[in-house]
Amino acid sequence: MPKTHEETLALIRTLLAIADGGSPHEAERDLARTRAERLMLRHSIDEAGVRMTREQAHEPVRTDTDIVGSWAMDRFDLRAAVYRAFGCRSVRARRHGAPLTHIAFGFAADMSMAAVLADSLEPQLLLEMAAHGGSPGDKRAFAAGFTAVVEQRLSAFYAEVLTEAEADGTSSALVVAARDARVDEAVALAFPSLRRATRRLSGNGYAAGTAAGARADIAVSGRKVQRADVRALGA
Repeated sequence: MPKTHEETLALIRTLLAIADGGSPHEAERDLARTRAERLMLRHSIDEAGVRMTREQAHEPVRTDTDIVGSWAMDRFDLRAAVYRAFGCRSVRARRHGAPLTHIAFGFAADMSMAAVLADSLEPQLLLEMAAHGGSPGDKRAFAAGFTAVVEQRLSAFYAEVLTEAEADGTSSALVVAARDARVDEAVALAFPSLRRATRRLSGNGYAAGTAAGARADIAVSGRKVQRADVRALGA
């Protein structure tokens, strides 16, 4: 693995170029895509560790995204699951007469990857829900199943990257734990009286939703990550 910040970013860009059609061989493109995904996440963790070691000020950031249109709660749940898999936290807010807002807290690199992926998964969910059909209750259950499996897949990928980092002798697990604590502190500071709510769902679409979540495209690099997003890995 490259040792310097510049070497890592150069390799990520090269891999993304290969995955985006730089090779005529599908297997090579898929391998490059997987390696880019792992490097992007690993780099995010390692860079955070460097900052903490140097005791440099680097605090979680916040983004507010309005969710306009139909199935807003189901789309919020999906976005929250994606952000959670990347170590971010979500808060739901709705002011009178205003659309539902997804408020996210996390470190810049994680937020960048989560945003790209959430933006790609929302239309996938909506298309799958429309194809599934059924009653509104069936569709909400479908969305819940889709979201649950997508989060499981993303969390498993994150865990694999951490395991590889630990095998290389880095203290990534400790870094992630420290970052989680700082993100939680940021949420508590912004929303000291936050209450948790649980949705009750009915309908017969959950199993079909899990099947759709299992085939959903969860690759960040497949979303044509812009150079600004890659640079954010070192933010």
